[in-house]
Amino acid sequence: MIILIGLLFGLSIYFLMYQFGFVSSEKAHLPSEIMANNLDSALSRQATGEFQNKTWMSISRRFRPVEQRIKASNLRRRLVKAGSPMGVLEFLFLKLLSLIAVPAIAFILVGNKFPQHLVLIISLGIGYILPEVWLKRIIKIRQHKIRKDLPNIIDLLNLCVSGGMDFMLAVSRVVKELKVCDLTQELNEVYRQTQMGKSRREALKELAWRIDMPEIYSFVRTLVQADRMGSPMAEALRLQSEEIRTRRFHRGEAMALKAPIKLLFPLFAFILPVVLVIVSGPILLNFVRNKISMGF
Repeated sequence: MIILIGLLFGLSIYFLMYQFGFVSSEKAHLPSEIMANNLDSALSRQATGEFQNKTWMSISRRFRPVEQRIKASNLRRRLVKAGSPMGVLEFLFLKLLSLIAVPAIAFILVGNKFPQHLVLIISLGIGYILPEVWLKRIIKIRQHKIRKDLPNIIDLLNLCVSGGMDFMLAVSRVVKELKVCDLTQELNEVYRQTQMGKSRREALKELAWRIDMPEIYSFVRTLVQADRMGSPMAEALRLQSEEIRTRRFHRGEAMALKAPIKLLFPLFAFILPVVLVIVSGPILLNFVRNKISMGF
């Protein structure tokens, strides 16, 4: 058990050093004598350091294909949906620390009260799930904020476009005038990509890919179709704003209809027993007292 924790701790330290630049395979980290091909003087003074650099470089090269595969996986997509709070390696390092910290805390708190192998398995499962739960929570909060701000921002874009501004200029004006939020940051990224030479259609599609919400997909689809067919952008924005508000109203109705069903369990588990005790308590007490008095 101690060997396993030590091994996991060593790997976590390596990933931390690799991510923050202490371990690198760039030539700039090699001694200047080696870069100038003065091998004799370099090897005589820094043989140990060169061996360590080569060792870390070989290990880094081994992990590089793994990193590339991870970046192309679903993990990178979920981190982007969460607003990129960290990179892929940082999240893996967080998960590794969770796999180390949760079993250690479990063994400290539980001790020998339960079988050690059972505590290890359960704590490893909890340590693996905790970062995933945190990431899902961040994604849910961010999408809720974007869903809340979307109708107002579409209305402002509609006002700017109706006033004669180009759509991308309207995006830039709205981003500058409004307070910084998740949606304005994403729109600012769209504007930046268009300024770097990317087409508006591609920038909007990447916006939908980053946020991954039905409302954003509908918004982007409407704008792309209006741009392709040459229809007025202001009319498309107005219809999209009405659709999003109608969809939010229906979502509120659905949540209101689900509320009585969600209240059934706390009602039967907590409220109903208290009501029964309050109503039937005096009756039972009177019955017991009368029975005792009749017995005497």
